[in-house]
Amino acid sequence: MATSYDPPGWVKSSSDSYKRWLNRKANSLMQRDRKRGGTYRVKEAMDAIHEAMHRSDGIDPYDGQAMDSELLGVYENARSKELDAAYRREFYRLPTVGHRNAEPVCDFQIVSWQTNDAKGDMSAEDYLAHCLAVVKHHSLQAVAD
Repeated sequence: MATSYDPPGWVKSSSDSYKRWLNRKANSLMQRDRKRGGTYRVKEAMDAIHEAMHRSDGIDPYDGQAMDSELLGVYENARSKELDAAYRREFYRLPTVGHRNAEPVCDFQIVSWQTNDAKGDMSAEDYLAHCLAVVKHHSLQAVAD
């Protein structure tokens, strides 16, 4: 039975555009995770990403800010190379797929690109501990100044 990949309500995208994005993300994640020992298939990744998109409410679970679904499928690698960091900053609120844990398995969550970039390969616990350490350090610095 074919799976219906209709976008969640918070995603401003046609079903066809959403499915193309879903397929591209699943392929790129699978290829990257294969290099890290992952064994899942594209269909499994598509299903897991689709489920994560529907679990999401369009709000980044780490920073509590809204993600901009209109940015899905808009990013251009060529422009990124040409304009560098300034172009990438325009996509900080882009919803993207992150691993819930630091393992190459089909267990995803939807976060902003900014959060995913900052979190890297850290587990959720490690990332939150790091964020708290940064805030604590800067709070102490502000008091000292």
